[in-house]
Amino acid sequence: MASPVTTPYSLFAGENNTDHYYRDISLFAVKALDLLEENLGSVTDALISFYQDDQDIKNYSREELLLEALMIGVYWNRYGRYAEESSDALIVVMKQLALLRKVPGQTGKSADEARGILGLNMMENPEHENSFLMPGIIGFEKLINWMEATGEFHREARQFGKWMHFMKDTGDGFTFICISLMRNIARQFSTISDQHLGKYTLETENFHSTVRQKYSKREDGISVNRSSTEYHLGMLGAYLINESNREKYRNSAHKVLLVPSCMKRNPLTCRAMQTKYGEICTSCSKNCRVNELNQLGKTNNFKVVILKHSSDLSVWAPEPGKSITGVVGVACPATLLAGGFELKHHNIAAQCVVLDHCGCHHWMDNPVSTSLNIKELLCRMEGKEGSLPHLFLQKNASEETITVK
Repeated sequence: MASPVTTPYSLFAGENNTDHYYRDISLFAVKALDLLEENLGSVTDALISFYQDDQDIKNYSREELLLEALMIGVYWNRYGRYAEESSDALIVVMKQLALLRKVPGQTGKSADEARGILGLNMMENPEHENSFLMPGIIGFEKLINWMEATGEFHREARQFGKWMHFMKDTGDGFTFICISLMRNIARQFSTISDQHLGKYTLETENFHSTVRQKYSKREDGISVNRSSTEYHLGMLGAYLINESNREKYRNSAHKVLLVPSCMKRNPLTCRAMQTKYGEICTSCSKNCRVNELNQLGKTNNFKVVILKHSSDLSVWAPEPGKSITGVVGVACPATLLAGGFELKHHNIAAQCVVLDHCGCHHWMDNPVSTSLNIKELLCRMEGKEGSLPHLFLQKNASEETITVK
């Protein structure tokens, strides 16, 4: 099948299936980790040493912490100037609106709209184009506060908080050097990720230019206007999260697949049953992708639960004396990292699968049902490395060759 052309990313990249994407991300991950290890390995070691007695940090793999260091650089380059231009008063207002968005009814809806307009208008203001957030502790605090205030990056901001605590202890000079290095590596990452993954985000900038005006007064404007580098970051993050957590997931007693509602054939006529865990498919439509996954789950020993964007993932957290449930989450790259951080925060054994393309109302006027790679899904469900040969880059003195294991 082919994906919609009006989407900012597509794992099909003009092909009939998405198998080639999983080969590409496997190869790219090796190159990306080489870059991160060589340039950010020392600061990551310092973070690990600082938190040597902290069990929460011990739950994170070295690769996941390297990813977070890269994220700081990517987000600083992308959003730093908006954080610099945000006054304390504006941050307070945006944080209050972010809290009000949780209130049911018109209050929450109005708060969401106001928050979106404030945040996106700042990003669209040409006066902020040349603003610069100075690397340092004060600048880092500004970035984290801005991320929290938008309501879109609170999980990422929580992750950055532990880096902030570490950097405050080491001093502003060290922080300046670290963040400057992170920003530089983020720029290099943007270049190499575009070379290796750019064919999957060819429509990103075109998508932005065609929908920019439409999102100027919508609460999801910041989220939808993610850069191609952020999509590539989410793709790399999915790969590293899977590799780092596969063993823990494999040892879980039960398996659950969490899918977004955009996979439904028709959300308006869907008869899924609501539970405290999410919606349960009732097989009301034979050709619905959720129903197809539900049937697949019956023969492969996993349950399927449909989640809304704001669903509480803590319900899957392990409970004392009860067997552990392993979770496979399905999401687009723009939201995948936030969901992965939330699962990790609640110590949930998890894997993830990237949606083949986005198709919900956030990205499309006429939503379409999204899909995923079934071979990849089944391998993640079994806790294997992936649906396709795992690629490793072997370097010698004269050339780089790819070997398949």
